Amino acid sequence: MKNSSALLFVCILLLLTACSKGNEEEQKENQNNTEQDELEEQDTKENLDPATGLFMEFIKENKDTDRIAFLAAWNDEPIAEINPDLALPLASVVKIIIAIEFASQAEEGKMDPSEMISMEEVDKYFFANTDGGAHEAWKNTLEDGEEQVSLEQIAQGMMDYSSNANTDYLIERLGLEEVNNRIEELDLHNHDPIYPLTASIAIPERVLEENNLEEDELEAALRDLDDDAYRQIAIGLFEEWQQEPLSEEEKEKAVALVDMPIQKVWSDRLTHATAEDYYKIMAMLNKKEHYSDAFYEELDAIFSLELENEAIERAAQKGGSTAFVLNQAVYAEDKAGNRLEVILFTNDLNLSELEVAAMQMQALTDKLVNEEDFREEVRDALAE
Repeated sequence: MKNSSALLFVCILLLLTACSKGNEEEQKENQNNTEQDELEEQDTKENLDPATGLFMEFIKENKDTDRIAFLAAWNDEPIAEINPDLALPLASVVKIIIAIEFASQAEEGKMDPSEMISMEEVDKYFFANTDGGAHEAWKNTLEDGEEQVSLEQIAQGMMDYSSNANTDYLIERLGLEEVNNRIEELDLHNHDPIYPLTASIAIPERVLEENNLEEDELEAALRDLDDDAYRQIAIGLFEEWQQEPLSEEEKEKAVALVDMPIQKVWSDRLTHATAEDYYKIMAMLNKKEHYSDAFYEELDAIFSLELENEAIERAAQKGGSTAFVLNQAVYAEDKAGNRLEVILFTNDLNLSELEVAAMQMQALTDKLVNEEDFREEVRDALAE
């Protein structure tokens, strides 16, 4: 019996030793594999284009998600198409539609771009600390003490500086119905109705007060609103302000409710459209089709870039951002007549992704318009 027990003990000991050695070998192999993966990842990152590589990696990694839509074309030939039919929040890219309506009404004589407007009329739509300093940056370009500005200057502030206050004043002057009719006239099938931007800042306070809610109930209540009801609250506020603008104290009270969770609701509820919709718009504008020369003369006055690159004949772009979104719509034509359009929409970005997009999105579009080899690299990389 003792001999049997001793023999069993020896067998168990040998088995444990073998298992231990096997585990050590397996752990060593796993460690080697991990180290190899880390080296390969490090090597990949080191080989990335420092100007665009991180953002290109983000696009590739998210091409099968609902976080990105990307459409680029060179002379009507696709460079890349990722989720072109995915509707995403536009943020300030939506201002392109308002610019088109502005130029159209100017061409038709319905509105005089040189008409002077009291700054007070524009400022009634301004909410401090809600637009990244855009409105104040625009005003700083004006002469000191300037109390009146032209409609064209207001439109330039909307496009060049992305002032939301300027945008809503122009919606007031152009007419919200006319702005939304422009979407239909352009035959955009996946574009949500446009509604006033600054008025949406005050939606949380209106919902809180009218429903006698506690602040911790507000986010859920806002999300429970359907899109039409949400837009109608914004439109109602907008119409009220035309008769009786909010005081600065009332604006501060409304802004105080817009913490990060409420900002996410606000961002999610912004007007949506697809990359295909905006490619259609930008290609039309790039070719100078559909509208008259007078239209394009006015549009160029409010929506064009001052170019330092001598190879580029003309170009325009409009970005849009929230704490979760960074978008861009671009068209350009070089002196040889080659045309580029780029539409890039994103959503649900975290802080590090926003930083990468902010640093590299512009370089990506610049390289697409300037470098044939890069266009081929993008075509190959995103076709995988």
